[in-house]
Amino acid sequence: MQVKFYESDTLLKNYILMFAYAELSVNELSKTKFLPDNATSLTLFLNQNPSVTDYFTGNTVNYRIAFAGQHSKSVLYTSNENIRIINIDFLPWGAYSVFGLEQSQFHNITVDATELFPALKDLLPDLEAHLPDDEYCMRILEKFLISELQKRSKKTDERIIKASQEITEKYGNVPIKEICKKVDMSHSGLTNHFTEIIGVNPKLFGRVARFTAVQNFLGENPNAGWSDIVHQFDYFDQNHFIREFKQFTGAVPKDRRKWEALFNPLKKAIEEGFETDAEQMKRYRDASLYQILHYISPEH
Repeated sequence: MQVKFYESDTLLKNYILMFAYAELSVNELSKTKFLPDNATSLTLFLNQNPSVTDYFTGNTVNYRIAFAGQHSKSVLYTSNENIRIINIDFLPWGAYSVFGLEQSQFHNITVDATELFPALKDLLPDLEAHLPDDEYCMRILEKFLISELQKRSKKTDERIIKASQEITEKYGNVPIKEICKKVDMSHSGLTNHFTEIIGVNPKLFGRVARFTAVQNFLGENPNAGWSDIVHQFDYFDQNHFIREFKQFTGAVPKDRRKWEALFNPLKKAIEEGFETDAEQMKRYRDASLYQILHYISPEH
């Protein structure tokens, strides 16, 4: 696996979580689950005739550029060839802020981005002509995002941004009524606006935030046990966490080998592929929304 991270333009800093190039072999892709992480993404496939298949649904993604809303279930893709991509992960409010599209309509859905954004269709010939040059393609996408952002006259509600940040910082362990009080919104007002802008309701967002924080914790503490997780992240008991684990991954961690296999390859891949400084590496690992690649075998 090859991974390279780009530094995005300063105009996009408040909206983009990660801008990266990745190359995955057929074998790596078939073992890689993309877990819920509270991030919306835009993915450019750099293969000549891109095609990946959702293992669970059988749906094929053969768009040049794919837009994926927030997922609350894991996805496992397979392909007949090595896959080269440029992937943009947005901050929870980022896609709404840039494009102005209601995000709830994309929950657990991946669509053809060129159908959503006509301006991308005009860029396709240039992108097609430069597929071997990931840096060039990245800059085209960056200019497109800046252009879309500058078209927006309406700013994203700062109360929703604050609410999502608070939930993430507290790993989801914060009552919604407390969030309502902090941002001065009614429960229904917060839920409705949050779902429109972020893509999922605050409760589900919090559950994903907590589970992703567990992923980060285990990346730093691979020898942690069940009691550590339950105590650290305020799960009711071990069974509560296992139910969450199964819902978000589609699998049950039956033994230590499976448990470690979920996190160690990811950690190794990031460390080997990261090409910037240690401070950025720490930011990457500390931000729960960053970690998207996890090795785990599906349960049938």
